[in-house]
Amino acid sequence: MKTVAQMSCVIVVMAACSMASAGDRGVVGRPAPEWGVNQWLNLPGGKTTLDVSDYKDKVLYLYCFQSWCPGCHQRGFPTLQKVIQRFRENDNVAFVAVQTVFEGFSSNTFERAKEVAKQYSLEIPIGQSGEKGRRSELMGRYRTGGTPWVIIIDRVGVVRFNDFHISVSQATGLIEQLLEEQTDRDTRVPQSRSGRELIGRQFDLAGLRWLNTAGKAPLVLKGKVTLVRWWTESCPYCERSLPAITRLEKRFAGRGFQTVAVYHPKPPQAVDDRKIMRAAAERDYHGPVAVDEDWRVLERIYRRNHPHSPTSVSFIVDRLGKVRYVHPGPVFEPTDDPSQQAANSDYEGIKEIIELLLKK
Repeated sequence: MKTVAQMSCVIVVMAACSMASAGDRGVVGRPAPEWGVNQWLNLPGGKTTLDVSDYKDKVLYLYCFQSWCPGCHQRGFPTLQKVIQRFRENDNVAFVAVQTVFEGFSSNTFERAKEVAKQYSLEIPIGQSGEKGRRSELMGRYRTGGTPWVIIIDRVGVVRFNDFHISVSQATGLIEQLLEEQTDRDTRVPQSRSGRELIGRQFDLAGLRWLNTAGKAPLVLKGKVTLVRWWTESCPYCERSLPAITRLEKRFAGRGFQTVAVYHPKPPQAVDDRKIMRAAAERDYHGPVAVDEDWRVLERIYRRNHPHSPTSVSFIVDRLGKVRYVHPGPVFEPTDDPSQQAANSDYEGIKEIIELLLKK
């Protein structure tokens, strides 16, 4: 049986204490920074140091800890052990642990990290970042909030998870998803501000009720680049965004681009289909319309992970039916109004993403 060391695992380890506010944390969606770690234990044969560049084409699980951190011992290390066990036979998954010290420098030493490795029978590479008088550089580069901290990096070197804790099922699910993703994913597509966990996944609209497609059958997404927008007639942002969608539809006409407007009543309730179609037309939208009366589809796709985000969310799906970008709302539109430049910038960004995906 392969040892953990033989399966090329990398885990970056940090502590159970907090150091940064939620708004300052994380680099999800960005290229993974170098680690800058010089002290290592359990290095692969012939190696004198390690960095993120040593793990190209692998999914990396980076676990950050401090030796004196209670949360690291209660949750972080047990989770790490179980995830390692799950992927111990997969050479495409890598783990590295790094002690990222920002406090308790006399306690969270490299010698203590060695003791922790022995305590949990860890044979993966374990590094030390931070010493007395100098906080961990890795923490600053990844904008972590403390310890324990988990970072997961995909096979093209982009950070896909970066937070205090992840469950075993969540970690294994994400790693399996990243293993299935195409490695030629075009990194020029801007990273979404929300819904990043959906990127690369098949977009499933099962459960919607279709109003104006042939035979009221579910619209087939594969084969075309598709923009899907949730909207309702009481939403002022939708009133501005639906005409923008029509403008995009006209711009890319004949090139394999389509749109879908999904109506969701506020509050969830039974609706009059004729009123929905009339409301869409009043907003200059004449494309496919579907209904999500009880928000069940939106909840399944998006809101269960983002309960406080606007419901006027948009998804861009590529020709393979996979999500490539999520616009969290509430509005995008072409405008010269100086007070609405964010909406104009988002519209231009969406236009560029569609152009890019149509060329692929």
